Amino acid sequence: MATKDKEGEGFMNVSRRDFLKFSAAAAAVGGGWTAFDAATALAYEDDIVNFKVTNTTCPYCSASCGQRVVTALTGPDAGNVVDIYGDFESPMNAGGLCAKGAGSFQLATNSRRIGAWAASDPKMVGGHHPVNDVFLAAASDVAYKRTGNEPWAQISLDTAMGEIATGLVTARGADVAPGSNSRAVAFLGCSHMNNEPNYLYRKLIANFGTANVEHQARI
Repeated sequence: MATKDKEGEGFMNVSRRDFLKFSAAAAAVGGGWTAFDAATALAYEDDIVNFKVTNTTCPYCSASCGQRVVTALTGPDAGNVVDIYGDFESPMNAGGLCAKGAGSFQLATNSRRIGAWAASDPKMVGGHHPVNDVFLAAASDVAYKRTGNEPWAQISLDTAMGEIATGLVTARGADVAPGSNSRAVAFLGCSHMNNEPNYLYRKLIANFGTANVEHQARI
């Protein structure tokens, strides 16, 4: 990370490791929580035997804040995400995260999240999910909740997609002329998608028969 001084007398080069050290030291003096965060991040990145640190982007909004996802390579948590923190090299956020980004660790670890888990997984209590009673034995199956707040059900992905497609066609109307603009359906995109998927996404919606499309970002 290069920063120019106020007098314009050149650049001061600061590595990520130095930045983390300075942050930890400064916060330790001030008694802030950043001391623990920076020191922990530095420990992860130095320990390549026990941890793998992966660069990624926060999934919540269009700001594209960089994140670092820490996966344990050894021990009881091997193969699992053990921490997520801001990417100090990202030009978008320089290591900072909002409340949602800082809490994204629960996207991978919260036991209340629906997922395909083995019966031996500690998140499964007696072979059942702590919130719902869906046990996804097949990797190709999904937890599916129908309209009307019906219970979660375990069905194949093909079946789920078929039901969704049928519902969309029913709402739009079975007979729709090319170039029409149905007001009965609408589509909303998210910031997970970049330019190429968005191009296909928008084209699909137009072919489906509506111009009711909104997107959070990057379209």
